[in-house]
Amino acid sequence: MRNKLRGGLLLAGLALAACGSTPEDWVLPTPAVEAGGTTIRIVGTIRRVELEGGFFAIAGNDGVSYDPTNLPAEFQQDGLAVEAEARRRDDVAGIHMAGPIVELVRIRRR
Repeated sequence: MRNKLRGGLLLAGLALAACGSTPEDWVLPTPAVEAGGTTIRIVGTIRRVELEGGFFAIAGNDGVSYDPTNLPAEFQQDGLAVEAEARRRDDVAGIHMAGPIVELVRIRRR
């Protein structure tokens, strides 16, 4: 009985581990990000903004709207929950006026 319990717990643990994120989940946008800028972690939701012809921003869970310069096409879906590592680019200007401009280092679905 004790061995069955241990086996069941082991299988449950492996199943939970398999459901977690893996390094393969990350997408590395192109072009590659330039060195420089403050590295930040963003957890939020992709939002389509109907301004200046329309664009996609990331509405961060921290209340900040981020304007990614290199959001991959497969992530351009309104309402998509994401997690990203990015570099804040305060040295770059844009026309969107949606929040800080960021270059994505890597991004994945949540």
